[in-house]
Amino acid sequence: MIRLPLETERLVIRPFEPERDAGPLHELWGNAEAMRFIPGGAKARVDETRGRLETLRGRGRDGWGFWALEERESGRPVGGVGLFPLNWEGPQIELAYHVVPSAWNRGYASEAATAVLVAAWDDGLDHVVAVAMPGNAASRRVMEKLGMTLEGSTRYRELDVVRYSIERPD
Repeated sequence: MIRLPLETERLVIRPFEPERDAGPLHELWGNAEAMRFIPGGAKARVDETRGRLETLRGRGRDGWGFWALEERESGRPVGGVGLFPLNWEGPQIELAYHVVPSAWNRGYASEAATAVLVAAWDDGLDHVVAVAMPGNAASRRVMEKLGMTLEGSTRYRELDVVRYSIERPD
């Protein structure tokens, strides 16, 4: 079970607060170019982003979920990170992360993903998977930085994706 908040050197991982987080995160979820690799696509209005956050907040159970990623220094929401049953069905546990475009290329996805993996390993989880569209080079780089192994191509939410995995270190 992941216990929140989790803190890293630069980030706080906490439950989403839809009213507070919708505006800042609409920079990502309202941007068609930024969402081209994320199932569900861009949301046209901030209230649609708020609805997505409310849905995500409601899906968290048994210590799994998708949570807000906030800069420690500024308190600004800059994305999300989570561990949850693959495709919200399981049985495998999936790692996912999203970062707003204005915070890209700062290493936030790797930093946040490392923190949730360490928490999961500490809680006894043995194996985690992650998926990305083949052209999503940035997400694939994060998976590789984490030490994940490319398993190959597969289908996920009716999309062609590549799948990576990692085992808990000894």
